[in-house]
Amino acid sequence: MRGGREQRPGAARRGVSTRRLLLRHLWAFLGCAAVGVSLLTAVAVPQLDARVRELRDDVAPSVRGSAAVRLAVLRADEAARHSIEREVAGTVGAGETAQSQLAAADQGLTQLADHVGSGMDQDISAVNGLLEAYSNAITLATVKYQADGEMRSEKLAEADALLNRPDTGLLDRLDKVANAERHRAGELSEPGVLLTAAWVVAAASLAAAATVAGLACRVISRRCGRLLAPWILAGAAAPMALATVPAFLAWRTAQGLNTARDHLRDILHIALTDSLQGNARALTAAQQQVAATGLPDLSAFGWWNGVYVVVGLAGICAAVAGLVARLTTDYPERPVDWSWARGSWNRATRTRGRRWIAAAAALAVLAAIATPQLLERNPVVTVLGPWTGKEEQRFRGLMEAAGIRVSYQGTPAQREVLLSRVQAGDPPDIAIMPGIGELAEYRAEKHLKPLDDLVEELRYAGPWRPDGKGQTYWWPVNANLKSIVWQSRDAVGHPGNLSSWCLGMGEDGAAGWPGTDWIEDIVLQRAGPGVYADWARGSGKNASTVWTKGPVREAWRQWARFLATDRGRAEQALTTDWRGPAALKRRNTAFRETTPRCALEHQGSFAQGDDGARLTDAAPLLPGGPYRTRAYEVSGDFAALFNDREPARKALRALFSEDGQERWAGQGTMYSAMLPVMTEIADHGDVDSTARAIYGRFRQTAVPRCLDASDVMRPAVRDAFHEAVLRTVAAVAGGGLSDEDLDDILGGVKKVQEVTDQNEDIEELRVCSEPRA
Repeated sequence: MRGGREQRPGAARRGVSTRRLLLRHLWAFLGCAAVGVSLLTAVAVPQLDARVRELRDDVAPSVRGSAAVRLAVLRADEAARHSIEREVAGTVGAGETAQSQLAAADQGLTQLADHVGSGMDQDISAVNGLLEAYSNAITLATVKYQADGEMRSEKLAEADALLNRPDTGLLDRLDKVANAERHRAGELSEPGVLLTAAWVVAAASLAAAATVAGLACRVISRRCGRLLAPWILAGAAAPMALATVPAFLAWRTAQGLNTARDHLRDILHIALTDSLQGNARALTAAQQQVAATGLPDLSAFGWWNGVYVVVGLAGICAAVAGLVARLTTDYPERPVDWSWARGSWNRATRTRGRRWIAAAAALAVLAAIATPQLLERNPVVTVLGPWTGKEEQRFRGLMEAAGIRVSYQGTPAQREVLLSRVQAGDPPDIAIMPGIGELAEYRAEKHLKPLDDLVEELRYAGPWRPDGKGQTYWWPVNANLKSIVWQSRDAVGHPGNLSSWCLGMGEDGAAGWPGTDWIEDIVLQRAGPGVYADWARGSGKNASTVWTKGPVREAWRQWARFLATDRGRAEQALTTDWRGPAALKRRNTAFRETTPRCALEHQGSFAQGDDGARLTDAAPLLPGGPYRTRAYEVSGDFAALFNDREPARKALRALFSEDGQERWAGQGTMYSAMLPVMTEIADHGDVDSTARAIYGRFRQTAVPRCLDASDVMRPAVRDAFHEAVLRTVAAVAGGGLSDEDLDDILGGVKKVQEVTDQNEDIEELRVCSEPRA
């Protein structure tokens, strides 16, 4: 060959020399093999492996778990109601099925939390809180109140609302998690454009490398007279093996992923069937079907990947060694050089257009590297709040307008959800809730972070604004007026008769609070702000007897007499949601719009509705009245910071600011406690007469405003207050409330207050604003 490359004088030039041709084959082989192997080992195989592991180790258990939890809860509910219908709820062993299924649901939920995808954490927390509230309600119905028909019915209605409320109920929350995991399984089973492109380009590159190796053998055979080049032939076979074996394994894995997706879909089809609820046999069969539905053996590439990569790379190295050996042997005086690389770079950047293209490519690479870092600088802020529906959308819109990424979880079962997250060491960044008594407990336990630097220049009205003594740990984000009555335009009634009023005690996890508003308003108008504030804080000289003697007991008796004017309506109120009988329907109507129509509703400004009802002061219409308005009962939602992160502080800063409050309060039934916003909206804003009337009461100074007493109380006392209200309604509906019954009910709340740990922070809370002439 060495002699073959020397050209005789006068002979015609024979084109590209053998050496140059072999060098080109070498660089082409190396380039194609490098691209193919890199894509295969760094992108295609690892990505497919990751999909297999995620589907097998996380998605499949989470889909099974969500189905199992749903079926366990439904079976527990059916078993509990069945034991009540058969009148064996109080018999030892009768509730074993319900309790064991609830325990299974709780355990399944714990395991589910370990597998669900990112973004589902808050939904799992909400499900956990709702399950705890449901378990409490159904246990009270089957154990404590199994012999008390009215209270049992109330607890069963509360449990039903916790299960079936549209969007925010336990079943809909579980369905949301299950459907999200089903969607995740579908995404994992589809390779997608980028992964498919990686496999295609890798296979094409390896096939090209094999072709180049074959062409190199042909060059050596034709120009050098050698029939075989073993090392180079091995190099041609290795890329082909690398292209075909992984492709076959990838096809087999894709088939397994599709089969697993179909099986998971079958599992959810079984569990999400609406006809299962209340059908014991169908529920048992569904649980057995879910347990029996298997998944295909989803094995990742594992050791296969290492074997064929090692063998393939060895073959490629053999081909390179064969070519380099041939070049070194035949052309020792002209070693391989890299001048081609410099030439390629010069050609690539010769013109301005090519330089722009190169610069754009470099910027794209930098952007790919920098984008994750930039996203990390604007992380998601987790928020737990009470708002759902339109209020939630308004909050999200406010945060979006401020450029803040939030993960918001709205639930009425805030107490259970927040407590479980705090105890698990994973509290939300921000919690928004009406109960400052509950927030005071978290402050005493050192869970809250001070907000002084965020609020020191803000002008908010009392009593929503903390009194300024010590550090500030919560701040109002909206305000509500409660000492009002909504009068229907179409219905007429007499305020002294319960049949004229809309009344429902139901609420997810907090049934009874509408009744507490009645009693609080009566105490406030009869006894005045001073007595009311001491009662709310559990302080003052009469703290030990405040529940059983004096204004609170008398207000309670007045409300019980009012309930007794229509015992049938009182019984209905126990099992009716405060929003109305249609509250559990997806398209519900306001309480005042239901049939039969009610003329009056004692409810806060948030219950305005679209029926054109008129607002009036409650004091003249309350039981035992008419009274003059000595103060207005108000409430609010207060934001507290659990994680001291700058993005969370930025979110609070936007929410507390004048611009944020104007956006928040300039629409519908949301109101602000910020003084400049009150003035601007009431005097110049595009709002209706109802909003102006509410802001007029907020802005007046002669009559004080007092926070909802149950929102100020310690959580244990507040819950006992709710339960006492329900027991009162049940006693009236069941035949009447005797003095002994009332003593027993109020004595129970008193005992809870006595055994509850005393919290000096609560005793110093500001309850009422100071009147000014």
